[in-house]
Amino acid sequence: MNRLHTWAAERLAGPLLFLMVLFSILHGLQAGFPAYAAGGLGWLAALLLATAINMVQRIQVIAMLLVGGGGLLWGLLAATPVPVTKALSANQAMLAMLASVSFLRLITQPAVCDEALPQGGRPLWRTLFGVHFLGAVINMSSIVIIGDRLSANRPLTPQQACVLSRGFAMAACWSPFFAAMGIALSNAPGAQLTTLSTVGFPVAMLGLLLSGWELTRNGRADGFHGYPMQFSALWLPGLLALLLMLLHQAWPAIPILTLISALSLTVTLLLLLLRHGRAGFSAYHQHIRVGLPRMSGELLLFLAAGVLATGITTAIQASQLVVDVQRFAAAEAGLLLLAMVAASVIGIHPVISIATAGGILAPLGVDPNLLGITFLLSWAIGVSTTPFSGLHLTIQGRYHINALSLLRLNAGFALVMLGISLLALYLYAGG
Repeated sequence: MNRLHTWAAERLAGPLLFLMVLFSILHGLQAGFPAYAAGGLGWLAALLLATAINMVQRIQVIAMLLVGGGGLLWGLLAATPVPVTKALSANQAMLAMLASVSFLRLITQPAVCDEALPQGGRPLWRTLFGVHFLGAVINMSSIVIIGDRLSANRPLTPQQACVLSRGFAMAACWSPFFAAMGIALSNAPGAQLTTLSTVGFPVAMLGLLLSGWELTRNGRADGFHGYPMQFSALWLPGLLALLLMLLHQAWPAIPILTLISALSLTVTLLLLLLRHGRAGFSAYHQHIRVGLPRMSGELLLFLAAGVLATGITTAIQASQLVVDVQRFAAAEAGLLLLAMVAASVIGIHPVISIATAGGILAPLGVDPNLLGITFLLSWAIGVSTTPFSGLHLTIQGRYHINALSLLRLNAGFALVMLGISLLALYLYAGG
């Protein structure tokens, strides 16, 4: 039986994950195509690869499934509609993006495997701001591109993971390409993109400056290996960013993650064929069979996180919470920010918090821009802190960084960012 399971995992997991990517792209291009088709393929692959993850990840997955399943059961017992298909497909677009950008390794790995990475404080600053501005456009694929390069010859260090997580998360404060902005605008009807970005951008810059200072002071960055920010290293992310912006401008209704997935697959295949001819197609096929199953940790963590998020949402709906808010100014926005970040730390995804807060506060006629700014800041701080965010699940699953290590490293940063964010809310709302 074990030999049969191993054979199935080796032969079927990769093609199933590739089909998951294709089905996810189809769903993004045509909303009528069901998301659960991609989600179902992901779960089939996960069942084949379940034994490939380590014990810590296995405990996390089981815990999330139990809590999420409990929330779904609560909703069922309370006669609340239970979105089973959503639970099975909640993170299919993110998984499809992660699987598709893994193909970029075929065309971005350096010719010399032992090529030295720049070392010291200056490379740390370049990596911090590089992942921020690349991530602001091409989202999570920037983490994979830069993280894979940093870990090509040595394991990713907690300090490198800290730079990646902080640099990337701060883009949620202002970037129009982030899911955070779309969710904030939809849950704070009337909020203006320019206003939210204008307030969020200086908060992000201040956060990056303080983070870089903290990580480089007293010689802490002397042994840091950073990303080589030369043209030869950046041309592909730059090309993807340019194509993404052009396609997003032409077809704004298509989700960003769908565009990233489609671009990663097609650009990789085209460049492989141009460089190597038919041998390039063989390398592409080999990555489907061997490379994709290596994302087993990310796959199971994200699928379990989707069940967790859906279960918590269902439980909240079943509880029928009612809140009467008479005033929503800087103080109230600050309290909401603190509550949402605290919720993120214990595993409640910002999407859930934002949807809940928006559903309660938006109909009351509160300032939509203040509400939207609060949503963005809570997202940025929350995902950089909690071990359960998509950002940290990717870093944990792909680079085997301990979740508690990231939490400890970013806890002080989160407190500083809370102070900066509270000041920003006060300055915007005028007290």
